[in-house]
Amino acid sequence: MSVGLAGCGKTYEGEQRFPVSGKVSVDGKPLDIGVIAFMPKGGGDGPGRVASAPIRDGIYSVPEENGPTTATYQIKIHWNKRTGKKIPNPMDPEQLIDELMEGLPKKYHQDSELTAEVSADKTKFDFDLQSQ
Repeated sequence: MSVGLAGCGKTYEGEQRFPVSGKVSVDGKPLDIGVIAFMPKGGGDGPGRVASAPIRDGIYSVPEENGPTTATYQIKIHWNKRTGKKIPNPMDPEQLIDELMEGLPKKYHQDSELTAEVSADKTKFDFDLQSQ
């Protein structure tokens, strides 16, 4: 009698990836809508794998199959902050949508100072940001 193993549920090839998740707040309140990206330190030359996810109501989650590998990452977070204005929808000019603008300083995205060390033991990362 033989027993086959199905690769431990891994549905991708290459290095082990990890599901990452956490919370993002701005000035002590959950970031309502945005995006988080895990960018390998050293650009494309270093170890690691780019991973990203939407942030909704302060929570993000990247599933294992899309997750980062073991490495040190620069974290980039964007906040799609509502301005309070309505603008025409580019896809349907008859419809008005919320105008959005970047709500965070460059130190959290373009010139990000945020980092994370992803490993089998460390997959949860919370970020408490300041809008100023």
